[in-house]
Amino acid sequence: MPYRGEQIYGALLFAGILATGLLFAALSPGLPYGGAAREVLIACVLLSLAPAAYAVRAHFLGRHLVEGELLRMAPAELPSKIAHTFLGLAFPWSPSHTERLMRMMSEGWEPPERTQALFGGNTLIHGLGLADEAPLFIPDKKRTHHTLVLGSPGEGKTRFLELMIRQLVAKGDVLVIVDPKGDARLINAVRQACEERGRTGDFRLVALPWPKTSVAYNPLENFGTPSEIADRLIGMLPPAGGDGEAFRGFQWGATCAVVQGLFLAGKPITIHRVLHGLRNLSEVAVDLVRKRFPELLGRRQTPDIAEIANAYEAAVGGGTLKRSKELDDLLAYLQLDANYYRKMVASFLPQLERLSAGPKREVLSPEPEETAREILTWTSVDRQRLVVYFYLGSLHGEESANAVGRMLLLDLQAYLAARYSYDPEGRNQRLSLFVDEAHHLVSKPFLNILAEARGADVAVVLSSQTTAQFEQSLGSKAAVDEILTHSLLHVQFQSRNPREAEDFSKLAGERQLRVAGESYRYEPAFFSSGLYNVDDFRAMHNVSIQLKDAPLVPPWAICQLPTFHYFARLGGRLYKGRIPLLTDPTSTFVQDLQRESAA
Repeated sequence: MPYRGEQIYGALLFAGILATGLLFAALSPGLPYGGAAREVLIACVLLSLAPAAYAVRAHFLGRHLVEGELLRMAPAELPSKIAHTFLGLAFPWSPSHTERLMRMMSEGWEPPERTQALFGGNTLIHGLGLADEAPLFIPDKKRTHHTLVLGSPGEGKTRFLELMIRQLVAKGDVLVIVDPKGDARLINAVRQACEERGRTGDFRLVALPWPKTSVAYNPLENFGTPSEIADRLIGMLPPAGGDGEAFRGFQWGATCAVVQGLFLAGKPITIHRVLHGLRNLSEVAVDLVRKRFPELLGRRQTPDIAEIANAYEAAVGGGTLKRSKELDDLLAYLQLDANYYRKMVASFLPQLERLSAGPKREVLSPEPEETAREILTWTSVDRQRLVVYFYLGSLHGEESANAVGRMLLLDLQAYLAARYSYDPEGRNQRLSLFVDEAHHLVSKPFLNILAEARGADVAVVLSSQTTAQFEQSLGSKAAVDEILTHSLLHVQFQSRNPREAEDFSKLAGERQLRVAGESYRYEPAFFSSGLYNVDDFRAMHNVSIQLKDAPLVPPWAICQLPTFHYFARLGGRLYKGRIPLLTDPTSTFVQDLQRESAA
């Protein structure tokens, strides 16, 4: 066991000092100054406590190195600090820890196999600094510099999100949690935290798999220009190449024409209305004319689009009406061959249909005059300081869930941009956004929120498995670098991906570490010793210490982290930490909803 030498040394020193005091007391009658035997004995007992404590400490450190322990806490027991958020128990990771780790591994020190199987990794890594472990906090004002949480599935990412969310519910933050898969424990934990903090009325659930119990939300409500809506909707389509780009361009143009027509006609823009408009362009054109150019309708009870087009051209030609680009766009698509038009939009309409068919229409395309359910808006979320949980149901339909997720993030970005520009008071209301499986939902336009959200008092936490997933979804290594640049706190749980482990190791940087080298040499004595007996020999053992540039966190150490353990880069410092396993929530909120939805 590690520290066995220190334990023996401490125990022997303890026994020696104590034995000296006892021996002096026993022989005191015949010794000079024997009258001071009582004082000498007391002094020896007190002195022996130091090596005894040293031996006990070495014993516990050695045990923790190879045995490990689960850190369990109730939410009420979490350490707290004013204007800070608790991130777990941790210690600063320094070059000395790396040197000791490398030396002990080279000497063959490893936890027993049963321990590694129980904790899912090498407990020795955290045991190196266990004596210096203390609560790790991040200042709340620094959270707006954003957080990135990475790690393989099942290693602690969701538990880390739960740890932060519970505290922010208590702080009264506006909270938006976007969960593509729908973690039942996390939903129950968030709901229970709201109940315990008197915020039950602040909790809202948008759940695509449970439309009966979900509040309504329109992901197309906020935008700067109508063309942004076309970008969001067309963004649902997979990347196209070759002839596919022509179809994609046509679909974008038609969608933009419909959205602009709805906008100028004063109609709410929803997924269902856009779908209906693409199928019925003439209705959109008539609504636009009725709202903006009623003189073109004349006394017609049933407007004919061909007659409207002729009247429009005559009015423009006669100088009584200025040409409208929005109406021109709609009329241009209406003049195309109907079969050609249907062929060009055929691949796009099913995407919209999936998000507006059946119960999903009530959830994602709400009409205030047609629904009795609450319609969620970002203004209400912000002003009422709500806690909103988006359960997108990716297991039921990954493409639809990801599409909704991307749209709602862009919708939130548009709202935050307006709040930042036109609502100075709103900037003082902290909004914390948590996005799990973020690589599916984050788009290039959304990256602007990472760069500019600090001024709007928005704190973003992105969770994913690897940065490679971001690179694949965003199509750019530069976009990944942008995410890393804007993340003050970077938390890395165990990664079973060697490339990901190496990437974090590079981020942690290199240091000059002391590397010990040993050499052994045996030779017959008559070669160099000067002795004459050929049976003689001599052994040579050399130890050399060199300074060598090496990773502060070896990649293999990240691959061997125990479950719920992490390395964290917070600002310019590196920490080795672990998160507490919070008491399981007693709330049955999810189970009740499942039974209600199945009924």
